[in-house]
Amino acid sequence: MSDNNTSKFISLILRHKPETIGISLDEHGWANVDELIEGVNKTHPLNREKLEEIVRTDEKQRYSFNEDHTLIRANQGHSIPVDVELKKVKPPKNLYHGTGEKYVSSIEQQGLIPKSRLYVHLSADYDTAVKVGTRHGKPVVYRIEAEQMETDGFSFYCSVNGVWLTEIVPVKYMNRMSVTFSKPCNIVTELKTIFGKDDAAEIVEKTILQKHKWAEVQQALFSILLDDSVSQNDYEVSAEIIWSAILSGEKVDADTAIGLLYYRLGNENDPYENNTIWSIAARLKDLDYANSEYNPLRDPAILKRLASLGIDISEKR
Repeated sequence: MSDNNTSKFISLILRHKPETIGISLDEHGWANVDELIEGVNKTHPLNREKLEEIVRTDEKQRYSFNEDHTLIRANQGHSIPVDVELKKVKPPKNLYHGTGEKYVSSIEQQGLIPKSRLYVHLSADYDTAVKVGTRHGKPVVYRIEAEQMETDGFSFYCSVNGVWLTEIVPVKYMNRMSVTFSKPCNIVTELKTIFGKDDAAEIVEKTILQKHKWAEVQQALFSILLDDSVSQNDYEVSAEIIWSAILSGEKVDADTAIGLLYYRLGNENDPYENNTIWSIAARLKDLDYANSEYNPLRDPAILKRLASLGIDISEKR
């Protein structure tokens, strides 16, 4: 029996059905480690060393021990009523929820509800939400106006493994984003390891672009530009890479690139302030560098493209 199957069985027990192996959870979701091992061992070989390894290496960090490792619990995802002692936390401006296209109709009628779980699960970044959605088929991502929800009286919690939780998300706080950037999630990770270095754009050109097609790298860059949690530096490096690609003759999705770059780095009052973005816009729109009065944030095509990505720039205008 693989460790993965054993981990899934432990998840079933600690989140949903402890009675499956004849144990119970306390009011805070804790199970006795020795009792868990004994019960699981009846069908899935398990000892303390293997359990410690499963908890330590679980990529989603599903489980936690208490201080002396005599108790264990799932960090979130319960369908049985337990209090895992989550504290209210002020959320970021936006959070994200990834789902499958087949669920869109019901979601857009009733909002996000926990169904069999105690809470709705939200992601801190767009890329993670895409990965979650992909598990359910063709992914769809919703951008959640979390800060406004909290202002309106909704409570948010963040589990120890970084999953954001709330009891319900009404439709009016949800913005559906078109997902065209799901394939290069691994490239996003590669890019982020480089972005903090000096000459990051040049390093990307000599490494990432030698391994991956430009179309996939471009999608990864767009994914980064959609992520509210990314640093200003990462946005600026993304702009440099896109400009270098244009100079190299690569095909760039003009409206998406211009729209996202101006959304992140542009200035409505002075659209030419950022030379890199202005150069990108001028080249892609075939404009006169010196005399054009073009403003991307007043271009209907750009506004339409941003809207399809769930971005309303009215507050920037």
